[in-house]
Amino acid sequence: MKPRLLFIADSGPYPPRDGKRQRNLALVTAAQTKYCVDYLILGNLSEFKEAKVNEARSLKFFYLPYETHKGLTKKLGLSFLPNSENKKRIDRFLTERNFDKILCRYVSAAKDLPPIDNLIIDIDDDYQELMNSKIKSEKDWARKIRYWQIAKLNTIFYKRVLESAARLILVKPQHLNLPYDILPNMPFQSLLSNDSRSFCKPSGNSILFVGKLTYLPNSDGILWFLKSVWPQLIMTNPTIKLTIVSVTNPDEELAKIIKESVGVTLKINIDNLAFEYREHTICIVPVFYGGGSNVKLSEALYHYRKVVSSTFGARGFEEWNSIGLVRMASTVGEWVLAIEQGLKMENAESDFNSLSDHFSFNHWANTLITILDEA
Repeated sequence: MKPRLLFIADSGPYPPRDGKRQRNLALVTAAQTKYCVDYLILGNLSEFKEAKVNEARSLKFFYLPYETHKGLTKKLGLSFLPNSENKKRIDRFLTERNFDKILCRYVSAAKDLPPIDNLIIDIDDDYQELMNSKIKSEKDWARKIRYWQIAKLNTIFYKRVLESAARLILVKPQHLNLPYDILPNMPFQSLLSNDSRSFCKPSGNSILFVGKLTYLPNSDGILWFLKSVWPQLIMTNPTIKLTIVSVTNPDEELAKIIKESVGVTLKINIDNLAFEYREHTICIVPVFYGGGSNVKLSEALYHYRKVVSSTFGARGFEEWNSIGLVRMASTVGEWVLAIEQGLKMENAESDFNSLSDHFSFNHWANTLITILDEA
């Protein structure tokens, strides 16, 4: 009989059209190769209802109401402060069931758990590094100070949750002062849905951006690109085209900029993402803050497309910068040059041979199983 594992998250795995849900689904799918998995969703009833529609015999979903921070706690931004009502609900749920291991998606999902020997936390991105990136990128000094205050106030509670875990998982190497395992983000949507993947030599003068536009790092990044880089590219390359693909509509400001930008097309919630990669020459990832490692950068490489990214957006992909698959740019001039060079360079299937092992879901799943077994 398989050992039992409880997966806890504040969101479900369906539909797996953004990085958060894709990793949820990947973690659960991988864990099911060795464990009998139950899925507990905290405080998000709409996510639970969506999950129940897609529920399979091998994966059962559960829901618990979850108190959010209010009053002074909310004002201070204390994201990792335990809540007594939540602790009671979770303790009651665990008392009524027997699990050999518990895997939490994000630290916030673990903050109200009772003491547990076999707790694994998929941190994704270290909170302190995430906040440092927000502080560094913020131009408004009042907000910068506010972010600094929130980070300082949360540190003690954040570290307390981390220290309660048997194993910690990050998506890339970081400056965490505790032992951790690395389980990188991958093009999960393509891997789990068996998207058609074949090398197609790019032609034309076209750029692709894929990202959820309600996620601020994505929307802020592409807004900067359209305002700062795109006008320079259009001046020297009048025939250049940019396609922006998102599962959600942009806000009013971004929508206006997209509409007014020459050669830019917006596509929402498309069915065949593989087709878009085949139809474009290179991809861009203008992301300057946020967490995790960029799934869309990984997805572009999986579909045989080279990438131009900010240095921040390419974190965790440095090894492919050295062989020319990922170009990093900081200034507007560097972005323009990197894109122009990328459009002119030949793209051969052999350029991507070094990625074959990296994009093995079985290898990724086996790594997770090893982490779970050893916890």
